[in-house]
Amino acid sequence: MDKKLYQIDSKTGEIIDGFVAYVAPKRQNGFGKDWIAMSQHPMAILAASDLTGYDHKVFLKLASRLDFENLLVVNQTELAKEIGLDRQHFNRSVKKLIAINVLLEGPRIGINRSYRLNPNFGWKGSAKNHQKALQEDMKRRIKAAGIKGVYENGEPLELDIDNQIDLEDYLK
Repeated sequence: MDKKLYQIDSKTGEIIDGFVAYVAPKRQNGFGKDWIAMSQHPMAILAASDLTGYDHKVFLKLASRLDFENLLVVNQTELAKEIGLDRQHFNRSVKKLIAINVLLEGPRIGINRSYRLNPNFGWKGSAKNHQKALQEDMKRRIKAAGIKGVYENGEPLELDIDNQIDLEDYLK
């Protein structure tokens, strides 16, 4: 016996084919478009680092300009002026942030440099794309370390996001 769903108009008694589906409105982020999700552990690493106050100031300015998928297209001269630094000091701070893997270098876009915030530190974008970015960053670090494969008890260890914390020990 086939079951079919109907609606009944309560005023007329008319049977109406189909059904009413409630589609909830998309959840809105309380911060609007200007937000970034940060991981607490990397913030503790930053706090314990040898970064100066100027370096932290540059990091905060860059984080305030973060675009979706962690993209940063930077005119260093302009940003340095906005926070009252010489371009050379701003550039030196950016290099320090790259050296400790907070920022990842990207290609030049026109006359501007581009960077990405390391997805292990923070993210601006969809959760699905964050997972992909974490996976890509893990592969990049494994390749940079010259690791051909990771084995546990003689078996190859899958490189998925669930094993990221275990792999951190191998990458030190």
